[in-house]
Amino acid sequence: MPLIDRSLFAALLLCGALAGIAADPAHADPGPSWGAIASRDAGGYGYSFNHPSRAAAELAARAQCDRAAGRPGTCAIRAYFDRSCGALATGNYGEWGTAIASTAAAAGKAAAVQCDSHLPTQPCKVVVSICSPR
Repeated sequence: MPLIDRSLFAALLLCGALAGIAADPAHADPGPSWGAIASRDAGGYGYSFNHPSRAAAELAARAQCDRAAGRPGTCAIRAYFDRSCGALATGNYGEWGTAIASTAAAAGKAAAVQCDSHLPTQPCKVVVSICSPR
């Protein structure tokens, strides 16, 4: 087989392999997977995950928080994330901390550290630590 034919054959094989990978759903980009955490200063929180947009995730988290608080419009978004994890830690006097990380455990630990930096009288507690699928 002449050299040019071998090169063309190799190029066609490579293109075919790449097309197979691109068509394989396991290798397809899953798209966004947003999550959010909302809370209010007087306590209470809400969260969401696996939403197609940041706005949808924030709306769902705020609505859940408002329902828990029994007072619409009192919750604020504290964190949002896409295909990662978020956490909220709270203290006994309204202090709070949030963090985003690659795992729920890492996000929770970082949120507690941030909350504790506000000098609470007792250690802050992680109240929610969630992940949106990757």
